[in-house]
Amino acid sequence: MKKIQIILLALVLFIGPSCVSLDEDTRAVLLLENLAGEGDINAALAPIYRSMLNLIYRPHNWIITGYGADDITTWWAGNKAPLRVFDRFDYGNGENSEINWLNEPWEIYWQIIYYSNSLIANLKTSTASPELVANADAEARWWRAYAYLLCVKAHGNMPVILDDTTPTGEEQRATVLENYQHIEADLLIAEQNLPHPSEVSEVGRLSSAAAKAVLADLYSTWAGWPVKDAGKYAISASKAKEIMDMGHYELMPIEDLWKLESQNSLESVFAIQFSPSEDIRNHQPADNNFHESRGWSDMFPERQFFFDFPEGPRKDITFRTEIPQRGFANGAIFEKDPATVPWQDSQRKHPQFLKFNLSEDLTVNNRAAGFRAIELYRYAEILLIYAEATARSSGGMATGDAAEAYNQVRRRAAGLPYDMPVDTIDVASVSAQEILDEKGWELAGEFKRWYDLVRTETVAEIAARRDPTEEVPLAIDPSEINWKHYIAPIPFQAISTSSLQQNPEGFKIQ
Repeated sequence: MKKIQIILLALVLFIGPSCVSLDEDTRAVLLLENLAGEGDINAALAPIYRSMLNLIYRPHNWIITGYGADDITTWWAGNKAPLRVFDRFDYGNGENSEINWLNEPWEIYWQIIYYSNSLIANLKTSTASPELVANADAEARWWRAYAYLLCVKAHGNMPVILDDTTPTGEEQRATVLENYQHIEADLLIAEQNLPHPSEVSEVGRLSSAAAKAVLADLYSTWAGWPVKDAGKYAISASKAKEIMDMGHYELMPIEDLWKLESQNSLESVFAIQFSPSEDIRNHQPADNNFHESRGWSDMFPERQFFFDFPEGPRKDITFRTEIPQRGFANGAIFEKDPATVPWQDSQRKHPQFLKFNLSEDLTVNNRAAGFRAIELYRYAEILLIYAEATARSSGGMATGDAAEAYNQVRRRAAGLPYDMPVDTIDVASVSAQEILDEKGWELAGEFKRWYDLVRTETVAEIAARRDPTEEVPLAIDPSEINWKHYIAPIPFQAISTSSLQQNPEGFKIQ
């Protein structure tokens, strides 16, 4: 973890392109021992939120392992070699740990963990009101838990570092089960002390629903590979149902969901915020446009996933099949003639993800840009977690409220009101596998699919369905994909400057 030592000041000075100065946050870090009021506490929390923004604004390296799923592929040339490592399954025995774009999420997750540790420790002596202290402690614990969960999902078992002492680099990896247990402990405290979503003070701040969402995610993960404690599916379902029973969230009409003006809607459980006034940009449009459309060709759907995707309004919103042809001259992006070409004739010979481009801004740079918030969890995912977890804890089939949750997502996908029964769409019972398929389509390109395939141990099965015309070839036969490919190598820099043991040898379940 860069010797598992990251000075807090370095965290605050980590500023990505197009981001505003964090000078005010630097002062907050230096004054963590003087958390006397709401202003101090908010300033102390800001770098934690900003750290995630500095990672997620370039989605292609936020969860680089997600390229192993069937919903995402990348350009077969250019600088995309790090992404192709995971798209091709060109790892599994510690190789390719030195690739760029693998180290950045690792470092930022640990920055979040260390900063949260320091804030939790210093809040114990804060003179602020007990309510403010409890809320700030809950936010820090949420972030620590979320960062740990993503680290464990990506790389397997991690060292447990939950205090404010300076790490030495000699810390050893705990087990996956031990990681799940301390993540759970943080989230249970967070859900008790974070406000109801209707009472959150500012857009983009955490709520108790966000804590329940990560708990539901954690328990479903815990129930699947590698720990395989199937009893956790019932607890996952109960946490998702608690969010549903809040009565706060609802599904947006499919035609509005991905518009800029629809950000932070009642479908958004928690999202990272961007700002046109501060020129803090979301690079999703650049990542999801081809070079000919003034993007970077970082991610687009695999052909088989596109072919299999159910027809209807959701497919029309998810994918762009007519690829824009754009140039840049005299300081502005312009439309070429013809304005579009069919995806089969485009440079990358794939559809694009339209959902991330509906809010694209072509006026602020020589590449497509955006300012729409990026959801970490949205209500459609909660409904499908509930439906699937209920099915897996009930003999493999969902009925009743769980089937209704599934039906709501499918009605909305068809462009219909989600809360009105439709005989031609609704089902009385649905299998866990059908729900998992639905979740893949609903959350296409949102970096959720890979971890669902991992916990259900279906990576090889799905890889075998890969369209043989894909330009990024698999490095191994799908039959050779095994658990060693479920976890990414730990970045070389972390391994070479600490006592951590590389995957797969260092991987321990319980």
